[in-house]
Amino acid sequence: MNNPISISTGCVYKLSDDRNKLIEGLQRFSPQGIEISFAHPDYLFNFDINKDNLEYLKGLKFNSIHAPWIDIVYGDNEKTKKALDVISKVCKQIKARCVVFHEEQIEDYTPIINSDFLPAIENDDWRKPKHSVEDIKNILSQNPKFKFTFDFAHAITVSPLDVPIYINAFKDKLIEVHFSMANKEIGKHDFLYKYDNEEIRKLIQYLKNVSVPFVLEGVISGPEEIELIKREMEYIKLI
Repeated sequence: MNNPISISTGCVYKLSDDRNKLIEGLQRFSPQGIEISFAHPDYLFNFDINKDNLEYLKGLKFNSIHAPWIDIVYGDNEKTKKALDVISKVCKQIKARCVVFHEEQIEDYTPIINSDFLPAIENDDWRKPKHSVEDIKNILSQNPKFKFTFDFAHAITVSPLDVPIYINAFKDKLIEVHFSMANKEIGKHDFLYKYDNEEIRKLIQYLKNVSVPFVLEGVISGPEEIELIKREMEYIKLI
């Protein structure tokens, strides 16, 4: 595939709580974008991008941000206001294309819609109450400013049959694809190349005509696994 490849800092979150160090560590793979993932609001509030990383990210075309999803409910509250203000600042700094949110954390879409960045909603996995194609359809129809981040791993935990449905239904809203593997036995987002088989390849083929970045989300357990990211990038390019 010729899709641009971005890498989430979530791939290496176990190595450090310092997003600057995570960004520096991912530069070795020469991605075309970085998705800075802030699981908890404190990571966002304490983030101060250094000069070298800022210059590096400004040179990439497909940066994005994953908004916090732990200990926050987006709505009419001070934590939301603070979070959205900081997200807006970082977006401008790194020229982020979009900011990804999980539906489960959103009580009121209005503050997000009124922000000056482009928001995207992500489909959830089987553990979340709203994890269907219809749920995404309702969100996007009610909040037309939002784009769609398709999470391949989340979709197949619900049903592999949903993959082509998502792509066909929301191809005009699609802004990026989160690329990894998950199922009910795996406790983390893993690297998709490890599970390569005919069925997986067939599902990935539905993405061939989608001209959006693939954001790698497979998580390494420690520094000794860092080269797994390179293997995942090679896997995508060969499919």
